Amino acid sequence: MSSATRERWILRKGSPANGFRYETAEGKAVRDAKTLARIDKLRVPPAWRDVHLAASARSSIQAWGFDARGRKQYRYHETATRRGELRKYYRVRQLGRDLPRIRRVLAEHERRRGATLERVAAGVLRLIAERCFRPGSDRYAKENRSFGITTLRKSHVFVDGDSVVFAFRGKSGVKQRQLIVDREIARFVRSLLETPGTRLFRYEKEGQWYDLDARTLNEYLRESLGFPYTAKDFRTWGGTLRAATVLAEIGPPRSVTEGKRNVATVMRLVAAELGNTPTICRKSYVHPVLVERYLEEGETIADRLARARGNGNGRSRGTAHTAEERALVRFLDEHFPERRRHRRVEQ
Repeated sequence: MSSATRERWILRKGSPANGFRYETAEGKAVRDAKTLARIDKLRVPPAWRDVHLAASARSSIQAWGFDARGRKQYRYHETATRRGELRKYYRVRQLGRDLPRIRRVLAEHERRRGATLERVAAGVLRLIAERCFRPGSDRYAKENRSFGITTLRKSHVFVDGDSVVFAFRGKSGVKQRQLIVDREIARFVRSLLETPGTRLFRYEKEGQWYDLDARTLNEYLRESLGFPYTAKDFRTWGGTLRAATVLAEIGPPRSVTEGKRNVATVMRLVAAELGNTPTICRKSYVHPVLVERYLEEGETIADRLARARGNGNGRSRGTAHTAEERALVRFLDEHFPERRRHRRVEQ
């Protein structure tokens, strides 16, 4: 680490038992009250080791260190976090617009023969898009025995005729069970049960078999499909769509208290489908403008949905938008317009 880089960081010394103190890279004690207050506000876990804290209050990364499992963790500037969230939700809005094009490409790839990367990845993306599966992490599967769709084992799935049952331990130990009745999906999964190895979603390339992991899936999205999205974006779109649909069914609240209660109910329903807690669901998987408009104005997608249905814009199968999707796209276009410029945060 260069001297210039070292000067950017304050080091945390001491231990949870004896208390912490803070020093510059040169070993000088940090005593500035504002700096210490900022550090305290970051709430860096006591269990983290080798903790580095930004010397500047404007740095995008405010702290980093290693947790009890040796994983590098970060604390970000609130502005950087907010910008990251905005980028995600702009991406999700555009994904909603692009769904028909994405479906057309996925459908073409799903029709290919053999366990090619394109066919397997397209099938997995369809499952994530339609059923909001978590993409999965090899690290979590190994360390926690918790699974997402890319890390599923063949023992996690059962196929009977046109029915497919997925049953597995998800993130945070939450038991997941999904029943899908679909002839094409059943045929797709059944064919993968015949491939070598214990992992369900594998593909063959030049005579070698490879596990489909989340990174490869995202590369397929960007490089093979040409879309700038991640598999997780499909879950965020799915969570937002489900929340929007249920809020439209519930209708405007008659009071502030009823509005908050309705939102809490919706988050519990969506969280159950996504396999998250209601808090995480609202924070990360439901577009914030949807909740804001409901709580502030009692507005939902209901009127737009009625117009979409009245125009015959429903979709039982195929690639076009459903009426619910079209209504949500129009809602977001109106209430979440083009990007605004934000003040630059130091890198």
